[in-house]
Amino acid sequence: MNDTPFPPQDPNQPKPGQLGQPSPGQVPKPSNQPWATGDKKKRWPWVVGGSFAAAILFLGIAANQHENTPTASETALASRTSAAAATLSAQQAEAKRLEQEEIKRQHEEERVRRAAEAEAERQRQAEVLAAKMDRGTYEQIGDRDFALLAKDPDAHKGRKLVIYGVVTQFDSATGKTTFRAETGANPGDYYDYDVNSMVGVLSTTAANVVEDDIVTLYVEVVGSYSYDTQIGGNTTVPKFFANIVDVTGSK
Repeated sequence: MNDTPFPPQDPNQPKPGQLGQPSPGQVPKPSNQPWATGDKKKRWPWVVGGSFAAAILFLGIAANQHENTPTASETALASRTSAAAATLSAQQAEAKRLEQEEIKRQHEEERVRRAAEAEAERQRQAEVLAAKMDRGTYEQIGDRDFALLAKDPDAHKGRKLVIYGVVTQFDSATGKTTFRAETGANPGDYYDYDVNSMVGVLSTTAANVVEDDIVTLYVEVVGSYSYDTQIGGNTTVPKFFANIVDVTGSK
């Protein structure tokens, strides 16, 4: 009879106390792995259920990823939409640039047009002034023509004439730019002039003119002019504007 409490050990197997083997006198512990025993039959529904749940979870994640992943057509559509938006934005920017350039062009054309008009008006005024100062542009008339003018001055407005006369009033009452004169169509002595007239003039032009001066006037016909006389009456006379005044003598 063998006094050893354990059966003979296979020399290739771990000795008692090694690798989890019970030491001599130690009672082996029951296994805590249910699948190593008959409990395996009781645990398989949980294993199957857990696997099934894991499969469902995996499929759900995959489906969610599939739903969130754009298709090729969706990607192409998004790309075309982005390209179209970029093209539209570029076209809008170009249209805005062209619109601004057109506005600038119109403003420049308007500036040039106004400058040209101003220059043309300046030249016209210079030509008019030059013509006013050109003695050759004034018409010599006879006594009869002058008599008709004195009868109806308004019918002769704008005519440029050479007339002669004597200054009869040029004082504070008439002012520096108007004087009264007896006038006629031809040069003569002071008593040869018998048409009472009003003559407008620039103050610089008449700076050296005084009452009783005998003058040659280069005038434009303004028309008829009415004024109150010193004796309380009213009279209407021809009015001229003298652009040139030559003093030829004195009364």
